[in-house]
Amino acid sequence: MKIATYNILKGGSQRSHWIKMIEDCGVDLLMLQESYPHDEHLPPLLYPDTRNKSAWAMVEQNGWGSAVFSKTGSVKPLNVPGYSGWVVGAEISGASWQTDPILAFSIHAPVFKGSYSKPVNMILDEIKKVAGNHEVVIGGDFNLTVSHWPGSERPVSKQDLAIQAKLSDEFGLLNCWQTANPDQPLQQTLRWTGDRTIPYHCDGLFVPKTWKDRLQSCVVLSGDEWNRLSDHNPVVACFS
Repeated sequence: MKIATYNILKGGSQRSHWIKMIEDCGVDLLMLQESYPHDEHLPPLLYPDTRNKSAWAMVEQNGWGSAVFSKTGSVKPLNVPGYSGWVVGAEISGASWQTDPILAFSIHAPVFKGSYSKPVNMILDEIKKVAGNHEVVIGGDFNLTVSHWPGSERPVSKQDLAIQAKLSDEFGLLNCWQTANPDQPLQQTLRWTGDRTIPYHCDGLFVPKTWKDRLQSCVVLSGDEWNRLSDHNPVVACFS
């Protein structure tokens, strides 16, 4: 089973992102940011009925927003108050890879008074209210550093470390990339147009700690083809 998160840049201009992730990469649970709705990305002949497979909401007047897609089972949209489009939640049930329903949240962190950590904290607080006692999967573009490597030339801020701790301690989640790649330099997930050489590592996947023994790998897909599609790289985790 594979899950992934991917910011596809201003709606996904080439409309190939969803298909590449679902068909070419075999992703079962996909969380997207800056995406147009599923019916603009999925060919109707291949996907004749996606109404119960995807949850999507638009960010203000941008036309794009965040989405959750499950290849199997059913998707029931969940509202996260105050962050429509920036955050989309869904209850996933009946998928081939699960026994019990789980809640999945796709996050695209907005900036608030020059800060990303403040809105991320507020978003996580709202997700906690919506989730209750359910197990959750959280993926997305947090616009801050989501993993920690002591040898980094750019030390992770105290605010970012606090958010990493919050996801671990309050939500009981493990960081897929960091768990699968211990003691490794942070891999670049955003090639920011201001300086594409800086290894921004702001896209991540967080799953219940009970999944740890099932985690086989977590990779950042890179290369010229991915670079043409978006300024972000997909993060894909594989589970047994």
